[in-house]
Amino acid sequence: MNNVILSGRYPQFAEALRERGCNVIYSEYVDILIPYERDHADMQCLIMNDTAFVLRRCERLARALSDLYNVVLCGDDIVAAYPGNVALNAAAVGKYVISRTASLATEVRDHCAAHGYQLINVRQGYAKCSCAIVSDNAVITADKGVYNSLKETNIEVLLIEKGRVALEGADYGFIGGASGLDICESKRTLYFSGKITRHPDYERIKAFCDDRDTVIVPLTDDVLTDIGGMIFC
Repeated sequence: MNNVILSGRYPQFAEALRERGCNVIYSEYVDILIPYERDHADMQCLIMNDTAFVLRRCERLARALSDLYNVVLCGDDIVAAYPGNVALNAAAVGKYVISRTASLATEVRDHCAAHGYQLINVRQGYAKCSCAIVSDNAVITADKGVYNSLKETNIEVLLIEKGRVALEGADYGFIGGASGLDICESKRTLYFSGKITRHPDYERIKAFCDDRDTVIVPLTDDVLTDIGGMIFC
């Protein structure tokens, strides 16, 4: 059974994942962050191979992951104001880690240096929010800065229209925050929290995923919603 970390604010997504055989682990409520980020999994946890980096404030989440991973607590100095809030908001794609490097937790930077990960610096501090990971070599983003940075690497990247993702309390959300990649027995499934088929770039998104043998699954018929991502582990 695959485990998945996500917010409990929208229980319909968790229930849809349970129906597909997933064990749901809810993210925590971090009151130091701004309201619409407080329960976002991609603000609280970053998993790289056998190591889970977790905000020290998220004690329950750290305990839940301790039987599965080597848990490293970090982010002691996080604050609500951007970019002091994005210490773990990074996208691990194969042996690359996409992030605003200056904001990345020291523990993560040290891990990357020790284990051969290449850091890709982008101006967008919400790097994981901004990237829907399709495979270990491909992402989808609506952020032109992220797109331009990745075009200089070996990562394949699809640029889509900005916005079109709901985020309660904000003008719009991000495609990475509305998705999560599940890899089970070499089969890749990209789940979306809402109806990705209504996105104006859906056909391009589907073709990009099809070309990389990644299946798209919308979990519900809800409006596509940034819930802080779904972290499969």
